[in-house]
Amino acid sequence: MAASYQKSIYANLIAGRLPVGSGSAQKVVMNHAYAILGSNRLHCYCLERAGYVYFFAIESIHLASEPGFKLPLVDALPGMPLHRGDGIYTVNGPDYAAALIIEAGSVRLLCQEPELLKDYLAGLDLRITELPATAGQSLSSIPQAIHGITERVSGFILKASYGVLLLSGVTFVGAQAATAYTQSKNIDGLNPKAVENDLNTTLKKLSVQQPLARQLSRIQKVSSTVVRSGGWIERYHLKGEGHEQFEVVLPSWVSQDYLDALGRDVVTDLRDMEGLLTVRKLDKER
Repeated sequence: MAASYQKSIYANLIAGRLPVGSGSAQKVVMNHAYAILGSNRLHCYCLERAGYVYFFAIESIHLASEPGFKLPLVDALPGMPLHRGDGIYTVNGPDYAAALIIEAGSVRLLCQEPELLKDYLAGLDLRITELPATAGQSLSSIPQAIHGITERVSGFILKASYGVLLLSGVTFVGAQAATAYTQSKNIDGLNPKAVENDLNTTLKKLSVQQPLARQLSRIQKVSSTVVRSGGWIERYHLKGEGHEQFEVVLPSWVSQDYLDALGRDVVTDLRDMEGLLTVRKLDKER
């Protein structure tokens, strides 16, 4: 029974190497894993080395039957006790095999039937090291403090709405938007996309002649664009209707339509070929 649980773990595990820059390694991994797995209930292992973070991540539900599971592949990462440079590091079970391939900075994880994986690995010109089943470290739950890009950004939308309310003295539009957000969050099982759509629908119903409605709509457009891309907001400032500045981080693979949705006068900065694109907008009239 334990072997079948372990096979499920390896089959649903993701691994990789991402640039960290000046940000939080755990936040970078959280954002990346959220975009791939579509869940913010995650367990991960992070290891920072020379400006990068090596990681393993998995949806927490797959560890429910084996909460104390130790992942031997962790000990094969750079700087760990079983790391021997570039190569293939394998773990073998009765009906599965997993391999971590480390080569020239890239990290790949494969899980397959033993014979199929063996045939594939034989074609790679890399040393193979089998890891003992007793090796490894446990994966940890992502702290609640950084749990969920959409949850965090949705919270930002609500706070921003309240801030605009105080400045403008108009209560109706903000109350309607806040009510829509609160009601959506209270519906059991409603996903983040449904919350975003519900808030967008409510804002469209409000009078576009209201300055506050236009401000809230702009905030929602920026934040939803960032959420859809799997990125996050570093800072955002909106004064009146004509002055906006922000700094957001997106995956480098985003298409031009994401940048177009953020408006004119944006400046991009590719922080690393593997991964992150900083997008800034200066405090100019749109």
